[in-house]
Amino acid sequence: MPLPKVCVTLSGNTLEEMLEDAALATAAGADLIEVRFDNLWLKRVEVIPEDKGDDQRKSRTKKWEFHPIPLEDVQVDTCIEGFKTGITIPYIFTCRPRRQGGNFPGEESGRIAILDSAIQSGVPFIDLEIDIDSDERSKLISLAGESTKVIASEHSGSPPSIDEILSQVDQMTSMGSIVKICYKLTTKSGALRVLEAAKTVGERENGPEIAIMGTGEGGDWTRIHAPILGSSLVYSTMEDSFDIIRQGRINFEDLYIAWDLLEYE
Repeated sequence: MPLPKVCVTLSGNTLEEMLEDAALATAAGADLIEVRFDNLWLKRVEVIPEDKGDDQRKSRTKKWEFHPIPLEDVQVDTCIEGFKTGITIPYIFTCRPRRQGGNFPGEESGRIAILDSAIQSGVPFIDLEIDIDSDERSKLISLAGESTKVIASEHSGSPPSIDEILSQVDQMTSMGSIVKICYKLTTKSGALRVLEAAKTVGERENGPEIAIMGTGEGGDWTRIHAPILGSSLVYSTMEDSFDIIRQGRINFEDLYIAWDLLEYE
């Protein structure tokens, strides 16, 4: 079976940090990279707990908090150009609004302007949420034309029934080249519904390219078993902390190890 393309979502909260992660992902063999442009509006701050003795201090792992920064602190045009010149493989430009779990702090009109600028800069892929105002979304799609592929995305709450997931995919099929849906999973039964729905879509003749996944409990299942689900794109990370396991994400190298063990090739 053909393996899906693997996209590494960049870690970091500055242009420099993201480009360093992009270089690591490129060297590791990633097919694509996702630039989470909205994460530039976060500042990572280490949490320093009260000291409770030398032994505890030595065993303590670093913990971080992420604080929002003012909108004007990010030089948008400079960063867009920096990603364009600093990334050497295809990449997805994403600027996720807070309503869909992202970190962009400004008004929607400002975010649309950023997406517009990214498309005009020639990004290979652009992530456009399906809840963008229909007129604004149509303008962006028209601007993208044939040069920039559109990923139609939705970041929902808990997964509904399998039939409802399939209906959602059908509604999104005409809205982009790839349909991406990410659910918040809190139970393994929810993860199983996502797996079953993705498998059903993947088995359709002439079905859409899909990336159906989840975060939270069982979210890693949707990535590990993507080859037998018919997914065309899988999202991973270069991070390797235990936090990503709890979040339902998966490290890039661990993903390929799992595929080898399961003989997905």
